[in-house]
Amino acid sequence: MNLLAIETSVAAASLCLYTGKEVVFSTRWEAERNHDAYLFPALSKAFDLLDAPSDLDYILVGAGPGSYGGVRVALAAGVGIAAVTNARVVAVESWAQLSTPDSCIIADARRGGWTVRFPDTSIKILTPEQVMQLNMPVLSTEKPGVATACGITNILAEGLTPTAAGLVRTWLSLSQLEQEELLSKPAEPIYVRPPHITASTRKPWEI
Repeated sequence: MNLLAIETSVAAASLCLYTGKEVVFSTRWEAERNHDAYLFPALSKAFDLLDAPSDLDYILVGAGPGSYGGVRVALAAGVGIAAVTNARVVAVESWAQLSTPDSCIIADARRGGWTVRFPDTSIKILTPEQVMQLNMPVLSTEKPGVATACGITNILAEGLTPTAAGLVRTWLSLSQLEQEELLSKPAEPIYVRPPHITASTRKPWEI
């Protein structure tokens, strides 16, 4: 089973190629808002290691929570690759690789809210006060000090980052039934709230 994994839901983006027994290629880059500039050179290097593009079986894309734009770049690339390789694209929750049975994961969701992923895999938006009231350890994907600056003190670990290699581990840990269930769903980002769309102050033809 050959797996190409792309994790671009975070600024510290990554890509790896797994060929049945081990990860044979892995790379990471700081993308911020420029994922595509680094993604395609990484894809080229990964495909150089395959005997043929048609040898690829699955394209795993980190679905977030995280950067909608980053995830959409990876999904668009995955769909394009699938069109010429017949590989199947599947969106895998990025935070599943960070989870533990008795803790939740948090990240700043902006606009006064925090994205919280509970041990039962449900994801909600809570206020900092609600996060502080959680009766369990908290893991944060934010840089050290960001959560405590918002008054959140029940933190077990900070600065956690999902990776492409982590997506592979998550996929391989699933049963065949769980894999098929993911494959049956649309490959799309995890939306923790409706996308925030800013109206343009000028019409396109006025710019």
